[in-house]
Amino acid sequence: MKKYGLVLSGGGTKGAFEIGVWQALREMKIHTPCVIGTSVGALNAAVIAQNDFDKALDFWSNLTINQVLNLNTHMTNKYVEQWSKTSFDFFRLSFLNDLFHGGFDITPLRENLQNLISEDTIRKSSIRLGLVTVRLNTLSPIKLMIEDIPEGQLLDYLLASAAFPVFQKQEIDGTTYLDGGFYDNVPINFMAENGYNDIISVEFPALGVKQKIRNKDINLKVINNSEYLGMTLEFDQKTILNNITMGHLDCLKTFKAAKGKFYYFDMSRQRKLYDRLDRFIGTPLQDEISREKVAHLLSIPADSDKPSILAAINAIIRSTNYPEDEPLLMTLLEIAGKSLGVKRLEYYTMDQYLPALLNALNALTKANLSLIKKESTIKDAFKDCPIDYKPTTILDFITFYVLFVGARQDMPLFRLNALIKKFTPEFVLSILLLIYIHQMIKNANLKNLCASQRRGFLIDQKSHLIIFIRRYDSLLNNIIRLHIPND
Repeated sequence: MKKYGLVLSGGGTKGAFEIGVWQALREMKIHTPCVIGTSVGALNAAVIAQNDFDKALDFWSNLTINQVLNLNTHMTNKYVEQWSKTSFDFFRLSFLNDLFHGGFDITPLRENLQNLISEDTIRKSSIRLGLVTVRLNTLSPIKLMIEDIPEGQLLDYLLASAAFPVFQKQEIDGTTYLDGGFYDNVPINFMAENGYNDIISVEFPALGVKQKIRNKDINLKVINNSEYLGMTLEFDQKTILNNITMGHLDCLKTFKAAKGKFYYFDMSRQRKLYDRLDRFIGTPLQDEISREKVAHLLSIPADSDKPSILAAINAIIRSTNYPEDEPLLMTLLEIAGKSLGVKRLEYYTMDQYLPALLNALNALTKANLSLIKKESTIKDAFKDCPIDYKPTTILDFITFYVLFVGARQDMPLFRLNALIKKFTPEFVLSILLLIYIHQMIKNANLKNLCASQRRGFLIDQKSHLIIFIRRYDSLLNNIIRLHIPND
């Protein structure tokens, strides 16, 4: 089994992302016998070396600013009083003066880390711990492995590694230390010095220096955040929990346990509906109205065969920023998910994602039906518009989708084309996919399905989807039939 060295970067509360990465590594059974971190990365490295995931997750999930900083009443009252009596500039200068002549008191952080971290457990652990800090008087780096840290001083050196300048000075035996990010916020070289060529590096935007990698033989896997993680000291619980989830999912994707460009798909299980739809996509539809609408969307003849339909779909995909080597259906599902606002930070099986897609469609339609049904909305959608008109919002999509699928059969072609011209390539592909999903489910023989699939996920989801389509069609039938003149 390959053994990786795990490198954790600094970044304040963004470090919650690293706990999610650790969760994914545990699930994938990826062994990391050495972990080295800087700043908050050093604190996380310590809990990983301690190997108590549940305790670490609980700590991060419930983290508040009061567990890190001592915002004493005297200081708070002082600034509230000054704010009411003086200008903001005076308030700001006074605050900064107090801050840089003492800094924030992190006594609560020390006390909470004492409860979280067991030095004895870490010293006995099979996972080696390392950290980086900086000696203030010489600005020289200090790189320490657990065996280099004097007994009883692990917590002191962890806080020295995380000694952000706005915090109170961290002193050990008369020496003051600075945050290790002032030397190397991503200590890959230090990990290589400890004999690891296979390295996982968790990196996200943060203040600090990143040293150039010296060893060219390193096999490096970098795990980056796919979304904004918030500010360095953002103690919003929702943001922290979101970052843990993101770390988990982005790590799974880095190691190809999750597929997809924007979403996260588990392709290894629960994909019977997906496989059925995959075979169905591009098939000439039996329903005449739906077949003609597919043809209008793709600008191809209504009697086109499956290879021609698939070729037209692929041509549109090439005009988007989605990779051509991704399976066609997965690309369509991702594009439709973005168009409908399906929740991104979720690890979906393919047969979980399809109902999520349709539920989003149903919810959006119901929520915006009154706007869609307005005569002015309908007329604006079907009239010619400037060439630079670029609709992008979810509301744009749901309006265009409902009006397109609800358009009457005898509508003049130039009216329908005026609507289609407003579609982005992503809108075209999303509408196309939804038409195919509806037709596949309508065509399904529920009795045969029940006989062959008495047990398991498929039958429940198929029944759910058929009920959904019936209700959704009923909803569409209640939408007024487009007040567009026939001229």
